[in-house]
Amino acid sequence: MFGSLLELSDDFFAYNLKYLFLVGLWPDDPWARAHPTLYKMYENNTHLLSIIFLIISGIGTYQIKDDVVLLMTNLDKCLVAYNFVAKVGIFVFKRRQVEIIILEIINSGDQFTEERKKMTLMLITVITGLSTSIVGAFSALALYHNEMSVEAWMPFDPMESTMNLLTAAQLLAITFVVPVIWRAIAIQGIVCSLIMYVCDQLVELQDRIRSLEFTSTTEKAVRDEFKDIVKKHVRLMGYTQDMNKIFEEYFLIQNLAVTLELCLNALMATMVGFDQKTLLATFFAFLCVALMNAYIYCYLGNEMITQSENLALAAYESSWISWPLDLQKDLVILLRVAQKPLYMSAGGMVAMSIQTYSQTLYNGYSIFAVLNDVVA
Repeated sequence: MFGSLLELSDDFFAYNLKYLFLVGLWPDDPWARAHPTLYKMYENNTHLLSIIFLIISGIGTYQIKDDVVLLMTNLDKCLVAYNFVAKVGIFVFKRRQVEIIILEIINSGDQFTEERKKMTLMLITVITGLSTSIVGAFSALALYHNEMSVEAWMPFDPMESTMNLLTAAQLLAITFVVPVIWRAIAIQGIVCSLIMYVCDQLVELQDRIRSLEFTSTTEKAVRDEFKDIVKKHVRLMGYTQDMNKIFEEYFLIQNLAVTLELCLNALMATMVGFDQKTLLATFFAFLCVALMNAYIYCYLGNEMITQSENLALAAYESSWISWPLDLQKDLVILLRVAQKPLYMSAGGMVAMSIQTYSQTLYNGYSIFAVLNDVVA
């Protein structure tokens, strides 16, 4: 089944599936199918590299436990890796379920606009370029100041010579860029594509139900069209439920990580003087990336809620007055069901929405305020 997805995806999921393949998370490629053992080795080695980064950065953080500022700085940077690796683990564990839902969508016959296909490509391209550029820029700045970009244990002394420092930087890049950053972005791409798909299909259902014009000559066509609309709505509800089961832990980790990231950045901003501009810029840059990623998820989740509620509005705005009584009763059932919005859940506790995004930021600030009072 893996081998057929990329060929069937009609370019909507193709970019994301190819990206997942390149980072060792999706064995969907003629080369991978022809060399499954080699691809499995590549996947396992990439997993191992991300684990190595967590271990060496964890040891490095422990070694600087006596320097509070440096300790908090390293925790702030490593939190990104912990967040990403945890989400990769969840995706690998539930990859089979993701595969099934994508194949069902592809075989459903639903159409995808060229604009949406381009948007999926632009999304993963921009986020990849932005994240890599930020990490690369601050790594280069750290090298310029003869510092480690992340405090990590090495089997040699990185500060002994420039060559050692360059070697340490290369080792950190090998264990962080592809195994951590690019993998997380690839997963983000497929998650966002699935949400955008549901939103687009809900918009299509709104247009279809508004266009129904019942007359004596179009009765059969209208009844068949309405029946197809109901079936598709039920199918979309099923997809949303499946997506919630797959990604609820994923979104929970995302929200918790953003809360902690904001808290740590605010706390560090009060502890670090403005004379340490490079350090403050690092905090701000990584915080912006974290907030941007969280906003994308919450915006798309909010859009799903809005479009599912708009389906009820579209049903009310249709020309139902001229419909026969039995069809009006069916429309009322559709309207009542559509009033309960579809949404993506974070741990089964909150819906991903703009309101949740605001609450996440508020929670981060609240924790910071408490910690700041304790420290003060």
